[in-house]
Amino acid sequence: MFMNGPLRRGRTPLLGAQSPTLRWRISSEFNYGGPAIGRDGTVYMGTLEGKTLALRPDGTTKWSRQLPGAVESTPAILHDGRIAVVDSAGILHVFNPDGSRSWRVWSGATCSCPETSPAVGRDGTIYFGIEETVFAFRPNGSIRWTYDVGQQLTGTVAVGTDGSVYVPSGYLVAINPDGTVKWQTPDYLGLGGAPSIAGDGTIYVSSFKPSVYAYQPDGTLLWTYTADDCCSADVPVSPAIGFDRTIYAGMTTAEGGMVVALSSNGTVKWEAHHGTFPGALALGGDGTIYFGAYTDGLTGPLFALNADGTLKWEYDDEGGAYIRTPPAIGLGQRVYAASLIGLLSIGP
Repeated sequence: MFMNGPLRRGRTPLLGAQSPTLRWRISSEFNYGGPAIGRDGTVYMGTLEGKTLALRPDGTTKWSRQLPGAVESTPAILHDGRIAVVDSAGILHVFNPDGSRSWRVWSGATCSCPETSPAVGRDGTIYFGIEETVFAFRPNGSIRWTYDVGQQLTGTVAVGTDGSVYVPSGYLVAINPDGTVKWQTPDYLGLGGAPSIAGDGTIYVSSFKPSVYAYQPDGTLLWTYTADDCCSADVPVSPAIGFDRTIYAGMTTAEGGMVVALSSNGTVKWEAHHGTFPGALALGGDGTIYFGAYTDGLTGPLFALNADGTLKWEYDDEGGAYIRTPPAIGLGQRVYAASLIGLLSIGP
């Protein structure tokens, strides 16, 4: 699931790669949508050619399914092991673990965008947004509800432990579990990327500008951190929340790309400057921070930072393209991430 769960915190207790050792590489076209890792280590990934891939940890293909549209969002794994994928034709596909089809349903809209990454709630409900609409489907494929937010979605939805659904659309919209609106932020702030939900219910969300906003569960603004008054991200980077409540965000400033670590009250712990446009972050169990970032031309490494912000290692893809999908941390200290031309497995 995008950012490793419906709360979109981006963290896992698993350890990721401690050094930049390439284990395998698969040539294909990937864009924005990252890998999802099953409990058995299977890597699920969508491609620009419209394929859903299931790969064993050694990189061999378990199964592959051709879809009507490209997949530019991250798959989600349901509680029973089925895999949910949304393609650019606006179709939600659910596959069994063996690759056979469980069911599929058309949303009625199309979108070649990363905003369609599904989230799975505690009761198994599958949520995703496309264009201006949020959908909630039961695990059997029947519709629970839809909600039109009135604005183009600018990031994937997040789902709280109480079933509330948080939707970025320039504003931040909170939807009750029954599909009715709970609250909406009053001002258009260009909010985007997936909201991240802390254990106390605080919602952290980025914007197209280099800013992070913190909201209470009732929609009250707690604080704002702004790194610069310039620049605009192509895709806002979803904040990640560490086990110690540190908030990590990637953003673009006048000086280039930056990852910032913030305390829960919004004060800066440290800044690390790498690349120009950092992507979504993945946090390992030891506090290592993994992300890809555009640097020069169309190139850019996969970076690993220590918990204090110092550089641990970086890996440049042999094909030269920049790492643009959210990394995922799997079993065996592996990190998986992809570029427009290849999927990489980094680790021992």
